[in-house]
Amino acid sequence: MDIDAWRREDPEFTRAVTQIHEPGALPTDPEIPARHAYWELLPGDVRARLLEKAGRCLTWWAGPDSEGRPAALVVGDRGLCRVGQVLRDGVPEFRGRRARVEPGSLHSRSFDGSPPADGRATAPGLPGAPVSRLDLDREAQGVLGHFPLPVQDFLQRPFLTGEDGVTADWYYDETVEPDRTIWFVALVLSTGHAVTLAEGTRTLDRGARPDQARWHGIQYHRARLVPR
Repeated sequence: MDIDAWRREDPEFTRAVTQIHEPGALPTDPEIPARHAYWELLPGDVRARLLEKAGRCLTWWAGPDSEGRPAALVVGDRGLCRVGQVLRDGVPEFRGRRARVEPGSLHSRSFDGSPPADGRATAPGLPGAPVSRLDLDREAQGVLGHFPLPVQDFLQRPFLTGEDGVTADWYYDETVEPDRTIWFVALVLSTGHAVTLAEGTRTLDRGARPDQARWHGIQYHRARLVPR
């Protein structure tokens, strides 16, 4: 990432410092199918409708909600879409919600996992600038903490005003191979006015320390949402 280019693009870049989080645990349940398998468990018309409403897909996942019912999330260049199962007269049916992306407001970046060119480990911001903190629960902070510092900053920056509560949605899965462990991690932060998201793959070689895990490309995005 070109930090100087980001600073020129975003005047707020140097005026505040976002809180940097530490990585948390990423526990997995082998009894729950991974997102691709769970996606196939959703009815075909539900999947088609989600993709139609979201537009060009930026990230997605499917799995059980907090009550164990089927649910899915898709974020695209036209909208942030959620679908879940509810009971209507005792019969389960799927209900969806979409927050529309404001046309022309989508900005995308990529991070290849390379160390910053200047060797700095800190997120951008002027020395001594106040730290702005989002009201995220501990689990959301732990997922956010796995992303590199510039990505954490990018994801949090649109919400620094604190006008709305931030909703955090995330998904991750783990694949254990003989010589390494692979994680896929996706995170979406949103309010009624904005959305940011990131997804990427991280690997840890067998016998290596956790801090030696490597990212292999992160795609991350932010956009304004059309108020309802």
